[in-house]
Amino acid sequence: MNGFTRNQLEIGSKQPIHKYKLCNKCEEMRPPEGGIELSPTKWSCSSCWANRVTSRNLLNAKTKATGTTKA
Repeated sequence: MNGFTRNQLEIGSKQPIHKYKLCNKCEEMRPPEGGIELSPTKWSCSSCWANRVTSRNLLNAKTKATGTTKA
């Protein structure tokens, strides 16, 4: 348990109750916050989604950079 969660429980906050979801990419049970539902049967956790988006943006930037160097 991290410090934030411990402090919240000590001041009387209720512990959050949320169901974990199975990430279709890393195949681990993850909290639903920050994840994205790709279809009714496919869901990606926030870590996998961030990796996917970042790698696509880097690939697009690389493609654009090599495409503009033509003389």
